[in-house]
Amino acid sequence: MTEKAERAEARSEPLRITRSFLDVVEAFLDAGAEELHGYAIIKTTGLGGPTVYKILERMAGMGWITARWGEQTEGPSKPRRRYYKLTSIGMQQARELIAERRSEKPARQAFRPAFGGGHL
Repeated sequence: MTEKAERAEARSEPLRITRSFLDVVEAFLDAGAEELHGYAIIKTTGLGGPTVYKILERMAGMGWITARWGEQTEGPSKPRRRYYKLTSIGMQQARELIAERRSEKPARQAFRPAFGGGHL
């Protein structure tokens, strides 16, 4: 999809901006051009799975992210991962949103245990 087509499909702003939405957007900005899978976003943000996946669905509908299925390589008992990446328009709008809503970014913890173990 061309950038012009992305721009035409993307909404200019999310309908509702929550702390959780901003946390997921920041996770994408922190990842730069890298793809993220849902579980990585859950670990990074500390949010629950249903919350993260609902936000990812909203972002995809806005044209901010693209998604693709990964290959099944880890055995039959593990589901395939879905990978997400910011579009160029999504990147631009995400930066603007974070600059507007979180001008002073709090220091993010370097270590966030996935299952509550370890130190904070």
